[in-house]
Amino acid sequence: MKAFHLSLRAFADANLDGVEYVLIGGGPERRRLERLAGRLGVANRVRFLGQMPREEALAHVCASDVLVHPSLHESGGWVCVEAMAAGKPVVCADLGGPAIQVTCETGFKLPARTSRQLVYDLAGAMRRLAQDDVLRKSMGRAARMRVLESFSWGGRAEKLLELYERVAAAPISAKSGADSLPHSHVVS
Repeated sequence: MKAFHLSLRAFADANLDGVEYVLIGGGPERRRLERLAGRLGVANRVRFLGQMPREEALAHVCASDVLVHPSLHESGGWVCVEAMAAGKPVVCADLGGPAIQVTCETGFKLPARTSRQLVYDLAGAMRRLAQDDVLRKSMGRAARMRVLESFSWGGRAEKLLELYERVAAAPISAKSGADSLPHSHVVS
């Protein structure tokens, strides 16, 4: 479900000179992914770092230029928010938590209609970010701002305060409960 096999195929298709693809984490798929990298001819440009403490993994994210998170099933995907906090653009599937966290200003969230289409789009996003320093840096700055505004405690507090103020200012009708609020104010 993490779809790293698709991102490896995309990395091979992107054919980026001087770019290294680093996978952090372990698990039963590692050997299969290593063999796939070999078959794709990119094994010399792919590093498998395995499991490591969170702080060490975050240091690797901070040292990178982009986070590629192709997961097809991710409810939270906080790695995307962590990378964005570090000022890194994110390339992800337009699914689950990452689809809510990432915007067109902070990275590329790609539709996942078919494996072939997702590989093609991932490769295109990798190429664009590798070849366009201005875009990559702009998305990284926007990603950091998004985290500060939407995912930090201070940012969340401001959003909640705005919501409470809108709800408090809404006219109260004879009805009671959520039905009395305009639809845009109903929160579930």
